[in-house]
Amino acid sequence: MVEPRPELSKLSDYVPGKSIEEIRERYGLKRIVKLASNENPLGASPKAVEAFHEIADSLHLYPRGDAPKLIDAIAKKYGVKTSQIVIGNGSDEIIDMVGKAFIRQGDNCVGITPTFSVYKFTTLSNGADFIGVGEGEVRTSLDDLAKKIDGKTRVVFICNPNNPTGAYYTEKEICDFMGKVPQDVLVFLDEAYAEFATASDYPNMAAALDRFPNLFVNRTFSKIYGLAGLRVGYAMGSVEVVRALWKIKPPFDVNQAAQVAAIAALGDTAHVEATCKMNAEGVELLTREFEALGFKVLPTQANFICVRIGERAKELVTFLESNGMIIRGLTSFGMPEHVRVTVGKPEENAFLLTLVKKWCEA
Repeated sequence: MVEPRPELSKLSDYVPGKSIEEIRERYGLKRIVKLASNENPLGASPKAVEAFHEIADSLHLYPRGDAPKLIDAIAKKYGVKTSQIVIGNGSDEIIDMVGKAFIRQGDNCVGITPTFSVYKFTTLSNGADFIGVGEGEVRTSLDDLAKKIDGKTRVVFICNPNNPTGAYYTEKEICDFMGKVPQDVLVFLDEAYAEFATASDYPNMAAALDRFPNLFVNRTFSKIYGLAGLRVGYAMGSVEVVRALWKIKPPFDVNQAAQVAAIAALGDTAHVEATCKMNAEGVELLTREFEALGFKVLPTQANFICVRIGERAKELVTFLESNGMIIRGLTSFGMPEHVRVTVGKPEENAFLLTLVKKWCEA
């Protein structure tokens, strides 16, 4: 037998949210609403869809691996140099590239917890140890995170706003933290949900990249822009960090359709504004209604809410699925009494609340 690398024995399988097809097959339902994976309920930007269709006649051609038009569009949006940007097949690949480029056997990486599991997965798969700081509902202190950094630390992972809690850190908090981080430690700041944030003190850390050469800011087209199915992620950092990632980046990983759709989506401000407006209204509604039912809802700056249901959380998830509603149980995040609910369209939110009330009354 061909033996895999020993690091693989430490890895657990990634647990995604259940798909519509999976629930349809299991329960034989016609109407199914998915509010489990933090996707944009309005769908993709109409301009992105149009660009996607227009590229159909060129699908037999390889894309340009350096994606100059997409990178130029991102650079103009954030006011950074094109040499400070790298793209990937979703943020997952960018996290993987960071692991391959910077994490060595015997190192450690530090991250807030609970959070997105791919940070730990990448750390362990590259032979390093993952040090998680924090537990459950309580927002992790960045001071506590800084105290865990030692001579073996290579990367610090911070998701802002955090998945699955929705908590966030201000610019002052992050800048103060950066001042405590050694220059040879990369800070991976994942801003996948940043466009949904409404707090007046939510940071613009892309503007601080010149101040902190070890800061690396990650973004995605999967959430606000509704392009999760095309897999386009991007990140911004120092020229030196970005150059290292381009060296190990697969040459044709972001396909032609994804590139043109992403460019179009960046320019579709109307779609972004409509999504943000609907999300803010949905967060307010879902928070109010879940709290009225006696559940605790954590404050959020993302496009989802995290709700403490209690010991019957898994039972609620199963009940909802059997009635055509998919939400995310958080056992895999270490929060078995909580669920994560993506904000949907008004009619989807209403459908969810009707079912939750029915479950509570049963």
